[in-house]
Amino acid sequence: KLCDANGNEIGFGGGSLNTLNDIDISGLDPRLKDCVIRVACDVTNPLVGDNGASRIFGPQKGASEAMIVELDNNLSHYAEVIKKALHVDVKDVPGAGAAGGMGAALMAFLGAELKSGIEIVTTALNLEEHIHDCTLVITGEGRIDSQSIHGKVPIGVANVAKKYHKPVIGIAGSLTDDVGVVHQHGIDAVFSVLTSIGTLDEAFRGAYDNICRASRNIAATLAIGMRNAG
Repeated sequence: KLCDANGNEIGFGGGSLNTLNDIDISGLDPRLKDCVIRVACDVTNPLVGDNGASRIFGPQKGASEAMIVELDNNLSHYAEVIKKALHVDVKDVPGAGAAGGMGAALMAFLGAELKSGIEIVTTALNLEEHIHDCTLVITGEGRIDSQSIHGKVPIGVANVAKKYHKPVIGIAGSLTDDVGVVHQHGIDAVFSVLTSIGTLDEAFRGAYDNICRASRNIAATLAIGMRNAG
């Protein structure tokens, strides 16, 4: 339970964290103490600061500058209360800012260990062997931007591909003005699958067709290059 100074549970949402005074985890299942919990975490962002959850992920969720400042301050207070109540310092841990601070919560309340998501997936899928035997790697996510270099899956896939000198193409629903930074981290080319301006719901509904169209055009472009090279 997240409680205020009067022992009452605080409200939902990041805006209520400024009233947090104490944390009670006595209601957790005691068997959790005997568990080893490893969390697949695809970002390296800390909880607070310039690269923290609020500053990096807030704009994606529609937060204004004022909201970002408030959320960052509240998360900083949250980290201080966690340290005081549970003796766990989560403030600057890489990955603590994942999913709006879920990484920090899992560490503090469940004693979880944050592991690179792509490392866990790479091992589970035997990705290195598949990439070793391929000619081209295509990866993607909803949006590719400068944030993608902070442990996101496309860069993780690109890092594996570069070990075997494989070219990498990234596809995404949208690209941002700062997307060029991913070229320094193993992605050779990036493409947006969107063909027109519309609402988010329209983009979701048309995702399959848009991805098929973009993939077909990428394949056609590669075929042209191969013919010209030959």
